[in-house]
Amino acid sequence: MRWLVGVVAALFLLVGAAAPARAQLTFPGASPISSGNVVVRTQPEYTTGSDGVRGFLEKNVLFYGASPDLALIVQSNTLVLNSAPVMINGQTHRVTAAGLGDTLVEARYTVYQQDGVGSTLRIAPYVGVSMPTGMDAANQNLSRGAQPGTGTWGSRDALTASYQTLFWNGGAEVGYQANTAQAGYRFGNAFYADAGAHYLLWPGSLEGYVPAELYASLEVNYSSLAPNRAGGGKVPGTGADLVLIDPGLIYTTAGYSVSFTGQLPAYERVRDNGSRFQYAAIMLLRFSFFTSHHW
Repeated sequence: MRWLVGVVAALFLLVGAAAPARAQLTFPGASPISSGNVVVRTQPEYTTGSDGVRGFLEKNVLFYGASPDLALIVQSNTLVLNSAPVMINGQTHRVTAAGLGDTLVEARYTVYQQDGVGSTLRIAPYVGVSMPTGMDAANQNLSRGAQPGTGTWGSRDALTASYQTLFWNGGAEVGYQANTAQAGYRFGNAFYADAGAHYLLWPGSLEGYVPAELYASLEVNYSSLAPNRAGGGKVPGTGADLVLIDPGLIYTTAGYSVSFTGQLPAYERVRDNGSRFQYAAIMLLRFSFFTSHHW
């Protein structure tokens, strides 16, 4: 764990960066946004695990630059679809739980900013509240952890950083999510750390009018999930430590961008023979608007 904290701390200081809000990070909390800018993005994600576990998540994110320092972010899991093979009456069936997921509301405030010639460094903590807007009993044949929604409230707090230049952009966040209990069931709290960098591949020069840009991206995600608890004990097969490597490509303009990112496990430690992460694919579609309604 100590080496990971050191790596993330170094990334906060060294990770590259680029054009404001045009090449977006897959983890929304650290994505930059300027004052008066409204960004709407949809982010479908497909995930596979061992033992036939599959998941589809349609995440929609709304960003609003309320002031030069304050950003408001709403993340809604609009559609969650989880499936797994389940033994029913002596036969194996693929069972699916589908429905609305939970919603996360965040406020991020820049506490430090340093501007240079063609570069900007920002450090901003954020606080968030996870609301149980999802369906926590969509299919009784699947476990509580496989339902679209958690049914519980939670808090999510983090420290983020971004550094922007003309040819690089990047960011990092380190945070913690705490969950409450509901009906005797409690999802495990989570520590997470994310870092990402984007490098401009095309065009080779930014002189004159540049209608679009193509970036190569690379992100790293770390999460440490405590086991879920029910009836005073740990739920078998829950809780894990996971490191993901995410390569991708981003095509972006001032008004919209589209990106494709893969997630591959670099390290994983699961508890009680739980399902292991195999791979994931993420598409991100972003639209930007500007408004005069800001502080």
